[in-house]
Amino acid sequence: MLPFLVACVNKHLDESGLKNHEILALCEGTDRSSLKEEAKRFLMENMDAHYSVSGDAIDGFHHYMDTIFSLPTKSDSYYRGAYDTAYMRYGESIMNDAVEINDTAQMTSEILDSHIEAAFNMWNQQWSGRYDFEHFCNYVLPYRIDDEPLSDWRTKYIAEGLPKVAHLKESQDNAFYVYGTLAAINKEITEGLYYMSYYTPPYPLDRLDKVRMGICRDYVNLNIARLRALGVPAAKDFAPQWGNRSLQHEWAVILPDRDTFFPFGQNDPLGEHFFERGEYTTPKVFRKMYAKQTEMKMLCEAAEPIPDLFRFPTLMDVTDKYTTTCNIVVNLFNTKEIMSRRWLYLATFDNREWRVVAWGKRKGGKALFEKMGKSIVYLPVYCTEYQELIPAGHPFLLSEDGVIHPLIADTAHRQTVRLTRKYRFTYWLKELCHRTEGGRFQVANNEDFSDSVTIATIDSVKESRFHTLPTTCDTTYRYFRYLSPKGSYGNMAEVEMYDSLGQRPKTKRMFGMRYAVGTSRLEKLFDGDVLTCYNRQFPDDGWAAVEFEVPQHISQVRFLPRNDDNFIREGEQYELYYWDGHRFASIARMEGNREGVLYVDNVPTNALLLLRNHTKGKEERIFTYENGEQVWW
Repeated sequence: MLPFLVACVNKHLDESGLKNHEILALCEGTDRSSLKEEAKRFLMENMDAHYSVSGDAIDGFHHYMDTIFSLPTKSDSYYRGAYDTAYMRYGESIMNDAVEINDTAQMTSEILDSHIEAAFNMWNQQWSGRYDFEHFCNYVLPYRIDDEPLSDWRTKYIAEGLPKVAHLKESQDNAFYVYGTLAAINKEITEGLYYMSYYTPPYPLDRLDKVRMGICRDYVNLNIARLRALGVPAAKDFAPQWGNRSLQHEWAVILPDRDTFFPFGQNDPLGEHFFERGEYTTPKVFRKMYAKQTEMKMLCEAAEPIPDLFRFPTLMDVTDKYTTTCNIVVNLFNTKEIMSRRWLYLATFDNREWRVVAWGKRKGGKALFEKMGKSIVYLPVYCTEYQELIPAGHPFLLSEDGVIHPLIADTAHRQTVRLTRKYRFTYWLKELCHRTEGGRFQVANNEDFSDSVTIATIDSVKESRFHTLPTTCDTTYRYFRYLSPKGSYGNMAEVEMYDSLGQRPKTKRMFGMRYAVGTSRLEKLFDGDVLTCYNRQFPDDGWAAVEFEVPQHISQVRFLPRNDDNFIREGEQYELYYWDGHRFASIARMEGNREGVLYVDNVPTNALLLLRNHTKGKEERIFTYENGEQVWW
């Protein structure tokens, strides 16, 4: 079918609202085979942009996990152990020996024709929708989603899925079928997620329904394959890196028509996938398409090194569908290397290093970047042939109002900074601090605390660290307890008691209100582990007590809200850095103290800062220092 005929068909659709079986009837003059030929041409013209990662080690990895998943259902820990074993056996070979095989070299006519025929059969159902031929080609027809091995998955998922949506067959509106189909198949995905620290090769789509535990990619691909098999337009969207935390993320979307899309995750109602991620900032979101995208194609054909993220020209920028964006012009360093580049990139920080998220075209000493997410710190970079990212300009904050604020350290003007954390202070941590407010520390001589005396009360808690309260205790008592405020679920990580000599008195036993969540029993309040906590099933009436070996006079109480262990820890080694224009340069090394607060002198103003814990931990975030506070990015 010639392009002008496709345009004609789509025009008729827009004007009359014809269903797809009527579209095919409209094309009777050229017959249905012409539409199939046009679809086949679409697939073949874009085929060279796609590939599979292949090798004996990948086959071995998949075979091993297939064997594991074929056994009766096991525990999550069993599957995690199996993945680790498979990676120990095959991981090194996967990384060293795997090869990319372009689809033009491996696609067979049998697989291609089978996909086309099955896709058309579903598209020709009266209840499969009103979307046009172009939409069909982009979001239903493609035979692959990622770089998984090729397979004839469509026929399988049609056979399995069609009976589950038979009750939708008579629906007159596309929405009934699209949303009903999603509800029918997504609710079946109940397997667990394993956030692996190593690369695992993608499964063939026809074997994904056997996976009992996988990563987000596996469930996203499975949902998209099932939806497309049943005629529902679907695609994968992904953020290559969040703007204010580590990791990338990917998810599935359904696209009932050209103007509507709904993101969803594993067992999520439509659109709910981002509710729990509202605190994350989004620099870029791309959609994985089958067709080559014009400007991406220009980038991929550039005679200069480009980041792996942009090696294949099939990414569509959909950032403005998810967040407010703006186009920005960024100043570049005036070096020969940078001025020789046609393309420059923006990177965001992933807790340890910079990661590319966007590309832009250089013009003179500036570069234009389109549809950029706001309230994010970016670093302009270029890419070497070894995938190294070299700074091409100063980092900058793109503010909520779309203004660029360069972060150029002013070494002529210095300041003293107060540091309490090395990682961002999240809404959840603020809530956990708030949950302790109103909590009381009491002493008594009766075990039932009928004669209790409140010796200290928690007022306002603004920081997630240890806090010390003096008491009003004027004599000795046998029992001590923490009485949590209403709505707090008892949440507290640590409570320490000190006598008038600054010593911690010995205790005989612990007791109090039970009904803990899992292992978060009341004993966790006194175990010395900052990452465990007291956590009740019920929001009110939580308390945890100890009995002293002998009656004690408590002169001081030290407490720690439930936390993430990213506060300043006593005895641990820290180093503060600032971005000097090309790298993070050291300002000072210091040791954490009992107060959980570090003061550092001679810090440049307007600097991008990073606090690193050399003792332990991985979570670190860049920040600026404004109005006496750490501001996280």
